[in-house]
Amino acid sequence: METLGERIRSLRKAKGLTLQALAGNAMTKGMLSLIENNKANPSMESLSYIAGQLGVDRNELLAQVPTAELRELLQEVEKLYKEELQELSDFTPIIEKIAPYADKLPYRYESARLLEIYSRCQYYAKMADWQKALEKSEDMYEGLHLVNNIADVHMFRAMMKFNEHRYAESLKMLQASRRSFDNRNAVLDPLKKLDFDFHEAILYFALGKDQEAVRLMNDAIEYSKEHQIFYRINDLYRVMGFHAVLVGNREKKDYYVHKLRLFAEFTDDDKIETTLDLLEAHDLNSFVHDYAKAERLVDRNLEKDKDGDHHQFYLEKGKALYGLGKLDEALTWLNRHRTAEFLHHPYDLSMNYEKDAYLALIYEQQGKHDLAIEHASIAKELIEPMPDLPYKTFILGVYKKIVQ
Repeated sequence: METLGERIRSLRKAKGLTLQALAGNAMTKGMLSLIENNKANPSMESLSYIAGQLGVDRNELLAQVPTAELRELLQEVEKLYKEELQELSDFTPIIEKIAPYADKLPYRYESARLLEIYSRCQYYAKMADWQKALEKSEDMYEGLHLVNNIADVHMFRAMMKFNEHRYAESLKMLQASRRSFDNRNAVLDPLKKLDFDFHEAILYFALGKDQEAVRLMNDAIEYSKEHQIFYRINDLYRVMGFHAVLVGNREKKDYYVHKLRLFAEFTDDDKIETTLDLLEAHDLNSFVHDYAKAERLVDRNLEKDKDGDHHQFYLEKGKALYGLGKLDEALTWLNRHRTAEFLHHPYDLSMNYEKDAYLALIYEQQGKHDLAIEHASIAKELIEPMPDLPYKTFILGVYKKIVQ
């Protein structure tokens, strides 16, 4: 960060002024040189004069972090943060960039946003004091009356409870936040309304309150159509399609998959196509039992997987091979699968917990009864806290078959 003298010198050179031109008739060139080299401190009168010569406010010179530097830092950090959210691997470089500024930020939007990102990165990096920066950020947003940013902070806090699998508490926090904005007649932009609708709906699904969840999802979809907003449409259709699979509504599943494929083509988004292929492969394996077709879909995506990180496809590959009677190959693929750390919804977790049930079935058929019992027991322990979904029925059925 620049010192006061360095800041004056930078602004002077940016404006193409010589020392003499900036000093004018009110100061000596030598005194100005001492100030710029941090060998003398200007009086408030001199500082006001220098600021006037440079065409900036005196407070701009006094600020520990100049506005231009703050904006440049935020621009850099926003880019890094957006990129890192795709990987969720290492937030340390972002933390290190913001840390020197954290206790010296002026009271303005850029500071609040930097503190918010700082807090989020600390959370993802599993640092204990992440809430301190978030509270400072929220206080700034409140003072600046930035209600949409306040809503983002509220949603982040609520979804941290979701990540701890405290779904009821998360839902309560989210609903309390919505009421707080209603009570102060605060107008949230349409994107924030859709964020609230989506998060509230998935929490209802997590708690097994499907009727409330579907109602909210449908309201959000209609709102998006009415206002021609495509934000969240991918998430809304994806979750509704998955729910249709779980309740066995083939017509609805096909409807949402078709809508998403059209959306993927419109946006030229390959990730949506990958997600849809995974949904289709999962449906074919776990519900339709067309293992050959499921394997073809999986293989098509594994061929494109250059980084070797499509663990959900490893699981579906193993299930397809099991269904086709290729037990040794199935075992290899199932053992390659790892449940991603960022999965916290009961739908996602329950689907992943099938892995140990399939391992148990394979080991039992291979005559390895002790291993079969071990994995059946793991699957049972994992699935028991989950809602009554088809995965729970399947896993408990495997346990009963092998252990009891």
